[in-house]
Amino acid sequence: MRDRVFVPFFRLEASRSRKTGGTGLGLAIARMVVRRHGGEIALADRPGGGLLVKVTLPKVSSPVFAGP
Repeated sequence: MRDRVFVPFFRLEASRSRKTGGTGLGLAIARMVVRRHGGEIALADRPGGGLLVKVTLPKVSSPVFAGP
């Protein structure tokens, strides 16, 4: 099921309505943003219960933004 939660509009908890539980786009958008930056996002069980979300991004050798 962990891979399916990244599919747009997939919602794990069927008891929620769209009025109270979102649309199922959050993790799909997060994965798209992370991958477009050359990274990856993964889900795992957290020791003691819950969810661990790991985002890995590549190291940038030069600054992308040289602001003021």
